[in-house]
Amino acid sequence: MSKVPPTDRVAIWNAFFRLAWSEAKAVFESVHGCSVDEQFSAGSTPTLPEDEFHVLAAVVACNLAIEARANHLLDELVENGTISEDVATAARWLPTKHKWFLLPTLAGKSVTLDSATGPHQAVVQLCTLRNDFLHVNYAAMKPRLQDRGAIISYFRRFVEAMEDMNVVLGRNKVPNPDVVRKGDFQCS
Repeated sequence: MSKVPPTDRVAIWNAFFRLAWSEAKAVFESVHGCSVDEQFSAGSTPTLPEDEFHVLAAVVACNLAIEARANHLLDELVENGTISEDVATAARWLPTKHKWFLLPTLAGKSVTLDSATGPHQAVVQLCTLRNDFLHVNYAAMKPRLQDRGAIISYFRRFVEAMEDMNVVLGRNKVPNPDVVRKGDFQCS
């Protein structure tokens, strides 16, 4: 049983619903070439504050990005003849964190990524959050929704990890500074 008050659970549920609604609305507008004026409202039921909503959305999106990046790199390893499709298929079923850290080994590299420090630690941190967020563990989620600084840091470090992975796998000699800058937000 969750130790989170029902109003907090409803607010979190509504945030997931709002995220799905806003993306479905964007698809509808694209298909129909129009703009929908309606804004999301949960009526009298509670919703997350705007900053917490964006933390939730960032954690979900970051985890999908990690999964997509790892699977893309697996596909490249198949295309390059480094691994078989059977090995790639088996690796795709691994938990995202394990898949990420297995990539250098699958690519035949002797480099071991450090999950306790450096940029790759962010992958571990985001995957840990993923488990609580996507399995909707209300008690674990609620305090993390208020930790905006951590989410910004995790994203920045994930971008660095992504570019470091390119170097480890021999895709690039050095991290692409244009990509690394994507994780370093600056006020204008």
